[in-house]
Amino acid sequence: MNKREWKNFKENNLKLVWRNATASWCNTLPLKSKWISFLKKNVCPEKFHYKVQKLRFWLTGKPVMPCVEYVVTTKCTMNCKHCNTFIPYFSEKSHFKPTTFEIFKKDLDILLNAVDYIDYFGFVGGEPMICKDLYKMIEYACSKKKLHHVFLATNCTILPDDKLLKAMKNKKFAVQLSDYRDVQFKNNLTVKYDEYKRLLEENNIQFSHPEEDGDRMTFISMPELYPDKQDEIKLTNLFKDCYGQYCQMLCDGILTQCTLSVYIARCMELSEGIKNELVNIRECRSAGELTKKIIKFYAKPYSEFCHYCHWENVQHGLPCGEQI
Repeated sequence: MNKREWKNFKENNLKLVWRNATASWCNTLPLKSKWISFLKKNVCPEKFHYKVQKLRFWLTGKPVMPCVEYVVTTKCTMNCKHCNTFIPYFSEKSHFKPTTFEIFKKDLDILLNAVDYIDYFGFVGGEPMICKDLYKMIEYACSKKKLHHVFLATNCTILPDDKLLKAMKNKKFAVQLSDYRDVQFKNNLTVKYDEYKRLLEENNIQFSHPEEDGDRMTFISMPELYPDKQDEIKLTNLFKDCYGQYCQMLCDGILTQCTLSVYIARCMELSEGIKNELVNIRECRSAGELTKKIIKFYAKPYSEFCHYCHWENVQHGLPCGEQI
């Protein structure tokens, strides 16, 4: 890395580990909270944490990935107008159908061989509960020492069976429940939020429910997506404040920047910049080659996907899960 890339890598990776771990949506998991609480009792905890991450990087030569969300499928039981992954706007051809345990295992093994560790690893969709092999994936993920925390994001339209509940009973696992109890559906779909929550409580499975305590008016409209040549300084500043820096997506073997990037990569005509940014973990010839690509992935001032993303007219305070 040159000086500029090293500066970007420090900001977008080494320091991001702390910012991600102290974000409100990550408070569910107690393993991390104990370590963070201990650090907060000391002077300049963020600086100390950064020095630890920097030392680890120099010793291992491998990056830490603050958060990776593994897309199990882009298929979903709901059809949310303001879905932050644009699920209703996929075509049947561009949808990623539910993956298998064998494919997931290969992807995870490839990725873990190339990194120091992954702090937060999530199963997302679409609706990941559609996938019949989900319990096997969760069991395997929780068995990996390089995955510090594992989570599942669900819309609560499908209840977990006994095999899935058993897999969820792990001290480093938690469920993120989306609260769509107020949604009016046009079919016979029902949200089983209360029953899902009860099952988790009865089985001592950790969970979070970010919308429950509010008035469930927390959705925002999604940005318009089209390519242009936005000013690089503007994009760099926007990227620093964007939630897109917090979660990298892995869908069908392709590592991309944020929740919107999966839709862009699968459904839109891509610029050469984006093509060069995409990391296909299945095509790397060695763990070392993938390590270098992941380091380069974080050593950029902003993502090429930012050229497609326009937040100028976004609305806040919309009802959760409004259906198309």
